[in-house]
Amino acid sequence: MTFYEERYKEKKNFFKERNKVNNTKICTRKTLVINELGMHARPASKIAQIAEAAQFDVWLCVDSTKVDATSIIDILTLCAVKGTQVVIEIENQKDIIILDQITEFFEIGFGEL
Repeated sequence: MTFYEERYKEKKNFFKERNKVNNTKICTRKTLVINELGMHARPASKIAQIAEAAQFDVWLCVDSTKVDATSIIDILTLCAVKGTQVVIEIENQKDIIILDQITEFFEIGFGEL
């Protein structure tokens, strides 16, 4: 076996193993911003705090923009005003509790209603 054939085989096995590890189902939930003030710094901070407890990545999506839910600045770039539909996405079902907590936080109007 040549050097290049060995490298190809190693890469192939690496990606095969990686896919086994990452073979988890992504979960999403849609919610609405119902707070009159929209998503401002305080709720963004609380969402980031909740997302930090996740074992895997947590994302917030508005239209075609997808941001890291652990970053307050990224969350604020969504410019989510009242009535904006936000999709919350977790990369592993082990973080379903985090998904539930963030969804509930949206549903109670960020605790400001």
